[in-house]
Amino acid sequence: MKQLLFFGLIMFQSIAFSQIEMVPGTYQFSFEGSNGTFGETIILHPNGSFNIHSVKKLDGSNPPEINAYGRGTWKLDKKIVYFTATDADFDAKFNLNLNHTQARFHTKSHRDTTNREMATTIQIIKSDISWLVGRKLIKQ
Repeated sequence: MKQLLFFGLIMFQSIAFSQIEMVPGTYQFSFEGSNGTFGETIILHPNGSFNIHSVKKLDGSNPPEINAYGRGTWKLDKKIVYFTATDADFDAKFNLNLNHTQARFHTKSHRDTTNREMATTIQIIKSDISWLVGRKLIKQ
């Protein structure tokens, strides 16, 4: 009886923890308007580091294309992704500071048994970079 109870407990635990979402991946946001395009790409690496690339291409502007890059570390606490960067993460190319930035992780619930497709996303809910707040980036 003890062995059966132990086996049942192990099975329950493995099923419960198999529902953990895979957060690492490439998340993108892009917008095309009548006078140009802009977008962001955030890559969350499995080792806890991230890279971000923001691009603006506006017709008739000088310079015609603006690129900004950033990097640092991320961690997931419940459904919130926290971004941090140290002084070592900044140089001439990587100057986008995502310190104090938080994003909400959205995915289809494991309890949702419908056939509807729901994209995995992160939405920036707090940041010192004002134009980044509210952006919803879709996992590729």
